[in-house]
Order: sequence, then C-alpha cells, then structure tokens
Amino acid sequence: MLSPIAWLNAVTRTTFREIKCLVKNPGEVLVTFVFPLVWMLVVWGLLGRGVIEQVPVAMVDNDNTSVSRQVALELSSIRAIKPLAVNTQAEALEELKKGTVYGIISIPFGYMKDTLSGRGSSISVYLDENRYAVAGGIQGDVAGLMSTLKLQQTAKSSLATGIGPDGAKRLVEVVHSDFYALGNMGMNFNAFLGSNLIPGVLFLGSIFCFVTAIIREDYRKTIKDWLDNADNSISAALVGKLAPHYFIYSLIILWYLALFAGQGGWAPSGSLFVWFASALMCLAAFLGAAILICAIAPTWRFALVVASGYAAPALPFTGFSIPTDSMSPLVQFFAELLPLTWFIKGQSQQWVMGANVLDMGEIFSSLGLLIIIPLIFGIPLLKRKYFRKEKNLKADPVSLLSIFNKKRSS
Repeated sequence: MLSPIAWLNAVTRTTFREIKCLVKNPGEVLVTFVFPLVWMLVVWGLLGRGVIEQVPVAMVDNDNTSVSRQVALELSSIRAIKPLAVNTQAEALEELKKGTVYGIISIPFGYMKDTLSGRGSSISVYLDENRYAVAGGIQGDVAGLMSTLKLQQTAKSSLATGIGPDGAKRLVEVVHSDFYALGNMGMNFNAFLGSNLIPGVLFLGSIFCFVTAIIREDYRKTIKDWLDNADNSISAALVGKLAPHYFIYSLIILWYLALFAGQGGWAPSGSLFVWFASALMCLAAFLGAAILICAIAPTWRFALVVASGYAAPALPFTGFSIPTDSMSPLVQFFAELLPLTWFIKGQSQQWVMGANVLDMGEIFSSLGLLIIIPLIFGIPLLKRKYFRKEKNLKADPVSLLSIFNKKRSS
C-alpha cells in the first residue's frame, strides 16, 4: 500500500510515461483526438445555417384561377420551399419518385369556386416522410401559411355580413395561439441537431480514446513496464495513464461549449459552469465504463467491440428524437445506463430552462452512480486480470514481446 506522496509520485511518473507514448505514436493521437474533433466540425458544417431553405417542391395548380394563382404566389414566399411548376399530378409523382423534389403541393379543381362560396376547400400536400426533418419543416410552414390565409378569408366573409372591422377582428382572434420555442425560437436545426449530435461524437471518441490507452499495454505486451512504473499500484497506473486523455477531452468540451454557446449564439439560460460540470461528469462516466469494459473483455479486440456497442448507439436513447417516456420499459432502463442520456437532459436544463444546481440533483446523482459503480467493479477486475498477465510474462523466460520483435525484424 503506497503512501499518499508515493501514490502521487507514481501517478506523475505514469502520466509522463503516457505523454511520451503519445508523442512517439502520432497515429494514435490522430485517431483518438484529431478524428473526433474533425467529425465534430463536419457535423457543425453539415448543418449549415441550420434552417431549411429553398427545398424544391412540385406545384400543381389544377384550378388555374386568380385565387389559386394567388395561393401559389403566397406559397412561393415561404422560406422553406422552392415551388417548381408541374402540369399534372402524374408528372409531379414521377419527379417525387426520382428524388428531384421533396414533396408535392396540389391545388384542386374548383378551389376558387368552393372558397368564394363559403364551402371552403383545401390544398393537398404530399411529402416524403423518410426525410423527416425536411418534411416536418415544409408541413409546418405550409400549414402556418394556409391557416393565415384561412383567417384572412374568414375576416373578409365576416365584413360582408356587416359586423364591421372590429367584429371581424374579434371573430378571427378567437382562434389564436402563441408558440414559444424555448431556447430555439428560430427553429434552427443547428441548435436542435448540433446540441445532440456533436456531444454524441465527442463522447464516442472519448470512450475509444480511454479504451485504446488501456489496451495498448496489452497488445504491446508492456503491462509489466506500465505497472512497475506505477509501483504496482493499479489505481495510480490508471489515473496517470488516463489523466492526459481526460484533460484533452475536457478542452474539447470547452471548445464545444464555445462553438455552441459562443459562435452559434445560443447562450445558456442557466449557468455555463454547471453545464460544463455535467459534461465533465459525463466524460468521467465514460472513463469508468472504459475501465470496466477493458476489465471484463477477454481480449483487447473484444474490448473495442464492446466499447462501440455501448457508446455508438447511445444517441437514439437520449430522448432527443423520441421521448424516453414513449419507449418500452426495457429500453428506458438501458437509456438510463448511458451517460449521454443524462448529459443531454442536464444540457437542456441549463441551456433552455435555466435550472439551478438543486434542480440538477437527479442529473448529478445519476452521473455520479455511472462513475462510481463501474470503477468499484472495474478497477479490482482489471488489477486481477493485468497482474495475472504480468506474472505469466515473468514466468516465461522468452517474452512474447521479444517474439513479436523477432517476427518484425525477419
């Protein structure tokens, strides 16, 4: 059992040893640090300005009257769509099948007659729901415009009955609602998707980074050197090894917050410090998961497979696309085992709702458990596993590392 001073010295030596290993292996730095950062920038750039603009949509005017042409003109003013005039419904369907348009807007025959007679009429909108984000944006904008036009027509009809402008205004305002998109009033997809996709890429990269750092000692057969460097303290060996990686990913998290809340312009309603603290706890939870995975995986290759199976599919379970309350109980339980789920909840509480620290109790306690439990089981199991491997290497007069070097030289 090392004294506190000796333990800190062992951590320091192991940290410098890990930094030297990273300097000597630029390929590992590229894969574990640079690639995730590049992918985060790619996701940010992929979302562009974050709004749906000028999406090609086939426009079929079967009525061809002054009212239908006015409606078509109003539809062309919507930011989300770029109407392309098509003669028939069949031609429009062909364009949709070919993928040259994202939807069809069809004005029926007799639209003007039915509208002016008071019976009312409706246009038809056909959308490819597989392109959910685009379809949802177009549907919302078209529905909003048609609702406005309907209210205008109602006001005109009311004026014709002699109730006067004030009466028409009161009649129209009876059916009125105010919509507030908290944290994202502009309905910007960069804020919606970026706040979920970028952390998903970030934390996926982090667990691969932690796992790679640990298993490197295994596949290079340097476990004995690593543990000797830490005075055979597995805790000092792990802290010293993972500290540089944790520090670098903490800086990447800061960059994400600066990109999102700074350059993106979506300043948090709550505390940026609490937001950052929840991200650091999420990062620590992935670190704990990496230790546990390396401890239970029979081989280092299997450890990478398990890490990918644990972290890669995490994003759909965070509730950003489908609420977790709508999932089955088993899936909800699995979602609660994923640190990213709790970080996204905490991020929403700080960015959108402006929650205080007391309101974040469930988030911090859940992330705390996801840190502590893997470490409680992972560190003793990894100690047992790696010390056993170290003994096997000592018992063998010809180490596996020398065999590997001879094969390389030959």
